[in-house]
Amino acid sequence: MWAIIEHAKPLTVKLLNSLLADNHIEVLNFDAEYVSLNHIYIPRLILKIEDSHIAVQEFNLELRDSIQMLKNQQFNADDIVSIETQSVYVDLGESFFIRQSKQTEDSPATLQLNLAKLPTINLGNITIRLPVLEAAQANQHSLTMDNLTLSKTGKLNTVWRFDEFPLFSVDATLSKRAWEFDTLVDLGASYQGLELLKKYLDLLHDKQFKANPNSNNLLSGLHKQLTHILNPITEQQLSVQGQWTTHTQLNLINGELKSQQSIRDLSLHSSRWPSVFFTPKQPINFTLDIGQYSVNDPFKAMTDEQKPLETLALKLAIAPFNYQLNPSETDINQLIDLLIVNPDSKQHLNHTIQQLLPLSEQPYLAVNMTEPVEVFMPLQQDTAVTQVAIPNLTLSLNGLRLKTQLSLSHIKVNSQQQWRSDFDWDIQLASPQTTDNPQPIDLKKLLANIDVEQLSVEKASVILKGTINNVQENDVNIALFPSSTVAFNKLYFTQKDGDKTIHKIQKNTAAQLASLTLNLAQTSTIKKSHNLDIKLAPFIVTAKQFVGQQIISQKNIKTITTNASANLASIDVQQDVLFSLNDNETIEQAIARWLQTPTTNQIVWSIKQLDAVKQVGKSRRQPLLALNSVNLQQQLNLSKGLLVGSEQWQLDTLALSSYHLLKFADAKSPLSLAGQWTFDTDIEKALHILKKVQPLPDNFNLQGHSRLVAGFALSELNNSSQFEMKIQQQLSSLSGRLADRSFIGGDVFAQCQFNWQQQHDKPNTPLAEQHFAQSQLVCPQTAISLQKANVGLLMTNLNINANIELTKDGNKVPDNWLQQITGLSETNVSLTASGDMLDGRFLLPEFVLKLHDKSHGYLLLQGLSLAKFLEEQPQVGVKASGLFDGVLPAELVDGKVTIAGGKLAARKPGGLIEVAGNPAMDQLALSQPYLELVFTALEHLNYTELSSTFDMNPNGDAFIHVGVKGKSRDIERPVHLNYDHQENLIQLYKSTQIGNQLQNKIETKVQ
Repeated sequence: MWAIIEHAKPLTVKLLNSLLADNHIEVLNFDAEYVSLNHIYIPRLILKIEDSHIAVQEFNLELRDSIQMLKNQQFNADDIVSIETQSVYVDLGESFFIRQSKQTEDSPATLQLNLAKLPTINLGNITIRLPVLEAAQANQHSLTMDNLTLSKTGKLNTVWRFDEFPLFSVDATLSKRAWEFDTLVDLGASYQGLELLKKYLDLLHDKQFKANPNSNNLLSGLHKQLTHILNPITEQQLSVQGQWTTHTQLNLINGELKSQQSIRDLSLHSSRWPSVFFTPKQPINFTLDIGQYSVNDPFKAMTDEQKPLETLALKLAIAPFNYQLNPSETDINQLIDLLIVNPDSKQHLNHTIQQLLPLSEQPYLAVNMTEPVEVFMPLQQDTAVTQVAIPNLTLSLNGLRLKTQLSLSHIKVNSQQQWRSDFDWDIQLASPQTTDNPQPIDLKKLLANIDVEQLSVEKASVILKGTINNVQENDVNIALFPSSTVAFNKLYFTQKDGDKTIHKIQKNTAAQLASLTLNLAQTSTIKKSHNLDIKLAPFIVTAKQFVGQQIISQKNIKTITTNASANLASIDVQQDVLFSLNDNETIEQAIARWLQTPTTNQIVWSIKQLDAVKQVGKSRRQPLLALNSVNLQQQLNLSKGLLVGSEQWQLDTLALSSYHLLKFADAKSPLSLAGQWTFDTDIEKALHILKKVQPLPDNFNLQGHSRLVAGFALSELNNSSQFEMKIQQQLSSLSGRLADRSFIGGDVFAQCQFNWQQQHDKPNTPLAEQHFAQSQLVCPQTAISLQKANVGLLMTNLNINANIELTKDGNKVPDNWLQQITGLSETNVSLTASGDMLDGRFLLPEFVLKLHDKSHGYLLLQGLSLAKFLEEQPQVGVKASGLFDGVLPAELVDGKVTIAGGKLAARKPGGLIEVAGNPAMDQLALSQPYLELVFTALEHLNYTELSSTFDMNPNGDAFIHVGVKGKSRDIERPVHLNYDHQENLIQLYKSTQIGNQLQNKIETKVQ
């Protein structure tokens, strides 16, 4: 038998070479030992495939029917009962790769396994040594499979390595109906092995595959996949560690696949980002299934007749996980350098982050997902697309003064670049809670370019809730729900304007708010495609606890301090605001186009408990406003650059209306504003509000009706501002009382025009060349009439007509005290008056007041009854009669009054004077007995002449002369009485003010 076997070896080698010739396989060594016809034992087998060699140790091959196989001249996998080897050694030649470069991944397998007749396979260790591609290569690379075994029951085991680095291990069970796989990948070792394999394939690509870039063979495809996977890891200098285990079931009957996968002890770390690493404490678990699934495309609307699409697909589910990152300041700066190229933007962002960084706490970024992520990938060529569904995802940034949490839910993404998500973004800006009184955050440091002295906030929050989607390519839609809000708590603002050089005014303004909030009333939308379209829904801005102060100071002039406060203020925009930005259009161009687009809106303004006071120097505070409620309803219409506003005002019980036209500046015309105010109300209502800021006497009463119409225009032209206002004031049916003074039947009518102009100087203009505001008020038709007025004397048919012209020029220094008091530079007031009193008449034919020039005027008295005077102003023991005429001329120069030629004289034939029992005269007679003759003459004096003169110098010295001629009943000769008196009326006036000044000082001290 042994001799037969020995002589059969050459025949066997020849037979095998004949069978394997089509596969380019040549048997070089065949040390076979006979066991049986169906069992071949080969201690050593060496094969040659072109320039590659395969050496097999302890080869055992058991066949089912070798005789039949020889008859068929065909070798199939079904003919094998078992294959066993101790080891397999493969030394690949370079022609292997040349041959591979000419093949495709679609080449059919030479052998196919029949799962009903699985052979038993135990190949031991298989080592494949790869050819050296360049002389500088230090070691020859090898691919190893440890103990590749396949039992008759379908158990498959092996471990794959590259250069001693394990790539993966497989423990599988193959049956007729299903396969099960358990795999293990050591990510750290596998990455090192794959990185070495990629470098080897890089060399192979340059040497073999580069000449045929369109090749689609197995090795070329493997090289592309490894490059795609490993390059990002290499570029980011990532270190990967962890254990990746899988358990997979494949149903061979229906093709369904189910796989449970888990990555434990995962660690991702980059030397580029020392403090940033991903090392979740819990395993990352996910499942991968293949089967028939119903498909509902969330981006397509389905009709009732349509049914969900059934298709074969891969379904990936990633289990929930959470993680936290703690980047260092160095990592943050490195990230900024990576993302931002512009040096100015980079510096500004670095500055902002420095202001937000806490003093002791390191910031951290947290990622949290509480429900599985699902990925649906169709495996058939049909209309279905790959879909990704993420139920929720939360990103939190904490540790900074800026804290934010972005919650995404119902996230849908597909392979057609369509996606959608609900979002809830909460951004908080707050001071660190290290003390009971946290320091405000200086927004001026965060927003370095903002032009204010100080702007700070203790806490700010932005809450954005809505949806975002991209249904079509480059088409992003955002919807903001009404629950979105913006809020600021304890907002502080200060600003300084001007300086305190000569004629320069410095304004210091400060304000604070307890809170400022913005709330949407409806859903707002933002659409970005080729154009940007914004629809800002109706919204409300609310401010609480406003306190403001403005201090105006000027050299040599008392400081003016104004304080204002309000408990609550709101702005309610009641219609949508639409804005669009076209592609390749600047913001300025978009705004200019928007101003030409017709649009309307309604705005409601409201203020509760508005108060304002003013203080000049150290004087008493003067209330300016004290309103419980201010409401304004505004209707706006915009078209062709013209904004038209119609307003209805409600100030407590007062109602006003106004109308405005705002023309925005364009290439043809400058900015201009015009409007009209109408005030039509009962005076009693106005006095009720006035009492809150101006104390009125208890015995004061005023009734009537007021109508005020004021139209104005403001424009900017040739580097100057111009303002013009025309006022028509009408007071009717006036009646009033103050103590024992009263009037009825009053009417006032005035038509005035006010003009103001300010020339704007360039920066650093010399003081001598600077311009200041100029203004003028002209009232050419002012008329006042009263039916009756009791001012101690009864006046009737009182009429006053005036032409008023007042001018203020900031470039002129005041010359006299009247200019200083009034602040006016020039006046030109012409006044006439007439009326009936004491059964006679008084006239003011001419009165001209000019602060800058000589002023003059005179008063005429005609037919005044002395008896009527005593009737209205009765004196005990005094009776008199007679009619009087008089004149009182006056001049005013440089604020000083001069009276020359003032006269009062009785008409002929004179009248009667009777004085008897007057307490004052009786007391005077006792104290001055030498005047007894005078007092006797006055007891019954028929006078024929009674006249007086009055003169006053500019210094206030007044000279009064009274002369009486007549006949007394008890004195036979004619009576001539003369009386002269001299008094400084200015000193007399000041002495009468001592009591008032003392009272004011006491009140000031009390306040």
